[in-house]
Amino acid sequence: MMVSSNVLGCVAIASIYCLIPQQSLSQETAHPIKVTYAVVMEGKEPFSAEVSCLPDDACSLAKHDDLGIDLAITVFPGSETHGELSIYCSPNPCSFQNLRSRIEFFGRRATVDILSGEADSGVTTLLVVRRRPRIGEVLISY
Repeated sequence: MMVSSNVLGCVAIASIYCLIPQQSLSQETAHPIKVTYAVVMEGKEPFSAEVSCLPDDACSLAKHDDLGIDLAITVFPGSETHGELSIYCSPNPCSFQNLRSRIEFFGRRATVDILSGEADSGVTTLLVVRRRPRIGEVLISY
């Protein structure tokens, strides 16, 4: 009886290790990436900071109620260095120069314009493209 309980215990421990999602194992071994950023909004005081972000995870860069901006970055690992920025502005909507709330960038440094106006939905194609005023920019380095 003693042998069978030890065998069952080993089987239980082995099954627990098999049930652990691979994603959580890879996140434990993933090294944080230091991201330095600056946000310059017209008529406002510029601000900058440095944060540590895990690869493939959305990482909040700036959530400033004074400016009404929520900015996040996702850094993708691999031989080609690239990432994605996302932005949400309230009460005055904004978007990036691609007229979307998300934009991909390549390289370890990027400068991205912030434009006034709501991001276009990806479903429709506008017949007339309106020029949107530039209200700021984001500078990224990692």
